[in-house]
Order: sequence, then structure tokens, then C-alpha cells
Amino acid sequence: MKDIYELLNDAQMDLEEFENYGTESCGTETPGNKKLSEYERIMAKKQVLKELQKKAIQNKKKAWKRALVTAAACACAIIGMGTVSVAAGWMQIPGSFRLIFGIMTDEELKVANTMGSAIDIVAKDHGYKISAKGVIGDGKHMGVVFRIEKSDGSTLLANGEAPADVEFDMIKNGGRLWPYAASGKVGGAEHANYMEYYLAFTYKGRAKDHEQISLEHMKLRDETGTVNVPGKWEFDIPFDIQDVSVELAAGQKFAYGNSEGTMDELRISPIGFSVKVTTSDPLVGSDFIDMPMELRLKNGKTVELHGGCGPEDNDDGTWSWREDGVYGNIILFDSVECVVIGDTEFALRTGKTWHKF
Repeated sequence: MKDIYELLNDAQMDLEEFENYGTESCGTETPGNKKLSEYERIMAKKQVLKELQKKAIQNKKKAWKRALVTAAACACAIIGMGTVSVAAGWMQIPGSFRLIFGIMTDEELKVANTMGSAIDIVAKDHGYKISAKGVIGDGKHMGVVFRIEKSDGSTLLANGEAPADVEFDMIKNGGRLWPYAASGKVGGAEHANYMEYYLAFTYKGRAKDHEQISLEHMKLRDETGTVNVPGKWEFDIPFDIQDVSVELAAGQKFAYGNSEGTMDELRISPIGFSVKVTTSDPLVGSDFIDMPMELRLKNGKTVELHGGCGPEDNDDGTWSWREDGVYGNIILFDSVECVVIGDTEFALRTGKTWHKF
């Protein structure tokens, strides 16, 4: 098995190959016409590291393959941005969400506006002002865009350069450590006096009407080094959104390979998914662990589903395999043929009534 440095070197070569072959999967077919910025390369490699950590209990070669797919998807979301015609008054969510979710059409923007809203919640510490500018979610996943700037309006870095990346040593939700599905600087135009940061949380249960988020000890990076800001920024985020998710299975018998159990939850939305399978079979050797999951689209393409995952012990002696995650781009229900978990197809039911979360 290669060590992590060899794997990251492979990621560098694969990203170069991605550039050379173009971005057909992102909607363009001209080979070699897109170049990744240094930030895009950094974020792709960081995503590889996160995926490898989450899949550490699995076969590492398989985890690496899945992580690289995610890295490429992130690159697509960054470089595949196009023009969106927006009717007056439609921009309910911050424009940066268009870039984060690869929103390319009015219909995608309309759905995103249903799932999110603009907010303006400000926290200040150590001379830096961080503002929560927008929230989007589906009840089990919540994404927030933050704007980072100096309180006095000066440039973020003393040298006047635009930071290439930002990171926080501690991220808390509701006063507790919480796993988050994605984080990082929002790509796009470079600005020396402000930047945007995106953070997506994935919940085992339902998110609350108000979520308490704390960002602590910020690190701003450019090519010359790192600026450490030992501050703490706290936010009370109102999660007043439409839950447009669709439940495809709950409580039905399910089997994959030599494992049998119950599909307790299978839920998808335009931005994420949740899967939970419960069984009394032994944990060791279970085929439920890291079984393949994908969205099958009507255009013949597939979107692999992977996110935070792991086994959970239940009080009755059974255990559950849970996986929750967010997609690289927004995916409209009209484009989905079915969801495939293991080797079982679950058809997308239409006619879902959206309800306020």
C-alpha cells in the first residue's frame, strides 16, 4: 500500500491528466481547454485526504478510487461555471451558491432558492469580521456561506495579497464537535480584502430550527506562509428552509451479497442523501460495509454517492450501517431515473408534497 505522500503525488498526476483531457463530465467537450488554479488543486487534494480518512476502515485502494472521483467532481463544480439568466428578485440565495452547486439553469436556481435563503449574521473577534451570508439545506444537510474580512476594511493579509485558502482549527455545532461534509474557500474572483468560506454539515437526525455554529482559530494562507488568528466567531443560524427531500424506502427488507437486513432510511434531495441499513448479521465481513451507492440519471450518467459513514450499535443487539453526504453539484429530481444501493434499484417517486422544515 502506498503512503499518503505517494497518493497525493498520484493525485497531482491525475489532475494534470484531467486538465489535458478537458471537462466533458462538467458539460464541456473541448479537450485541454481548462486549467486548474493552485487553489483548485489544493482543495482537490484536501478532499482526497478527507475521503481517505473517512474510509480508513475499508480497503484503501478502493477508498482512493472513490476519493479521486470526488476530487474531480469538486474541480468540475469550480471550473464548470456558466451564465445563469436570473429574473429580477430571484436571487434569494447568495450568488456564491451558484458556484458551489454548479447551478447552470433557471430551474436549478429556482430549486436552490426554495431550499435556501440569504441571511446576514455578523461576528467579530481579533480584528476580523465574519458574516454568515446564506444558508441552504434539506433537513439533514445544512450548508452556510461565510464572508471573511477585516473589521477596519483593510486587506486580509498585511502583504495585500489575496489568501489562497482558509481553515479553522475548531468547528463546533451546538457546542459540540460535529462532522461536516465539506468546507473550504469558495472559488471565483480573487479579492485581497475579503473572501468567502463554505461549510456543510451532515446530521444523523434532523437539523434544528436554529443551529449554533462556532468557528475557532482561523488560518489564512498564501504562497508566502500562514497567518494565525486565534479568534472565536459564534453564530445563531436560522434554518428556515423547505425540506424537498424524497424518502424512497423505510422499513423494507434489504439484501446485498451475503448480508440481509432492513433498509431503515433512503432519502435523497437535490443536494444530498441519507442511507441507513440495519442488520443482526456479524459486523466483521458484512457486505453492507461500503457497498456501492449511486444515482442513475436519465441521460445515462451516474453519480456515485459517498460521504461520512460508519457502523452504529443499537440497543437491541443489531447494528446499522449509515452513510450521509452531499453532492458536488445540485441534481434535480426530474433528471434522476433511480437510486441504486448495492444491486437494488429504488425508483424515484414523484408527486412529493414539499413541506416547511
